[in-house]
Amino acid sequence: MQRYITYAFIMLTSSLMLLSCMDSYMGLEKLSISSEKPGKLTVDKVEPRSGGLEIYFTLPKGNPNNVQVIATYKSKLGNTVEFKASRYSNVILVEGLTGTDEVAVELVSMDESGNRSDVVVVKEKPLLSPVEIARQSLLAIPAFGGVKLTWENNEAQAFAIHVLTEEEIQKGVVKLMEDPSKRVYSSSSKNTAVYLRQYGDFEQKFGFVLTDKWGNRTDTLVQLITPYKEEIIDYKLVKAVSNFNPTYGTAGLDYALKGVDPVTGIQNDGTAHSATFQPQTMFNGITAANEYLAYKFFVQQAGSTAKSYVQDLYATFDLNQDLRLSRVQVYPRPNASYLYTRSSVKRFKIWGTNDANTSRWSRFPDGWTLVGEYVGKMPVFPSAITDEERDYFYNKQEFSIVDDNINPEAKPASSFRYMRLQMMEAYTATETFYTINEFKLFGEVLKKY
Repeated sequence: MQRYITYAFIMLTSSLMLLSCMDSYMGLEKLSISSEKPGKLTVDKVEPRSGGLEIYFTLPKGNPNNVQVIATYKSKLGNTVEFKASRYSNVILVEGLTGTDEVAVELVSMDESGNRSDVVVVKEKPLLSPVEIARQSLLAIPAFGGVKLTWENNEAQAFAIHVLTEEEIQKGVVKLMEDPSKRVYSSSSKNTAVYLRQYGDFEQKFGFVLTDKWGNRTDTLVQLITPYKEEIIDYKLVKAVSNFNPTYGTAGLDYALKGVDPVTGIQNDGTAHSATFQPQTMFNGITAANEYLAYKFFVQQAGSTAKSYVQDLYATFDLNQDLRLSRVQVYPRPNASYLYTRSSVKRFKIWGTNDANTSRWSRFPDGWTLVGEYVGKMPVFPSAITDEERDYFYNKQEFSIVDDNINPEAKPASSFRYMRLQMMEAYTATETFYTINEFKLFGEVLKKY
């Protein structure tokens, strides 16, 4: 009984304490509030930023009820833009500004009762905004099958590039209109180039305008551009060849025993896991599956069980056409465990030759032309891969034969019929095999066989 009396006493005491802090209003209890406005804050320093102002402040002493600082300005569209900072901060970042003219920003502090202090006005000039910098640096040049765009985004801010092309909106009236399917989104400081396709190889008028998340819109870059002729190479014509002794197996082979053809001295093609994963699967039109898988050769020292792996692995094809490549698209396995990692191919070379090279199957690389060497991109922060970087890796991993070649000895403009693909590095170097789903080719067909 004593325990219940004690409990009741505690509950009664707590209720009385709560009621002492409340007033009665129409039968409802409410917390008491103040109508006294808080004191003005003091601005200590203002630092211009790209498209913004970083404002440092001090709250007045003796008012512990201040809960936040609010900064507002009028945008060029006439909208009120607002930013907030808690009382535990001494800085507030105001963004979305454009131009370099002086801007007036109003700051107030607000207390728990919603009272606002007198306004403090800050006037300062921001630095040029990211979307304006991108517009100034935007470059549109002809490319195979379309247009190549490049820009700057050093602040890694989010903005969109809208692509405009001519449309006849009524008879005899032509206007630049946006093609939503070609819209480009940028939020990376590294991935600042894109190809826009497919467009015919005739002179066309293009327009490009940029917008950011604050509703700011740049002026339009208008250009006449003639794209270069480009075709999608028919994968059905491409056939894997066995002239460099490809094999099947469930593991890599000893390089000393199986790595080199004893007659020609040329490294053999890789060991495919099975017929299901043979080189031909790179050219079957399937971009989202678990296709080509081939094992690297290994080297094992006498008397040791340790193995090291030969990173170079080859696959060879007859394209059944003479062509000049413009670009290739690489489609990796779509599983998340291969995203910028494991056996996905990161670095590769393309070798080419034609029927005039009668010793093509007995000599290599002599007589063959290095068309190009290419390295895949890495995400800006591998531990925090963005949706844009994920979409690029799975669906838009593209290499321009000329622009993306990193080997000064290569001849990217060469035409060829036979192709030897040299895989040189996976995203995880210790992986013992390589995987590719599809190796899509684009370019100009000079002759079909």
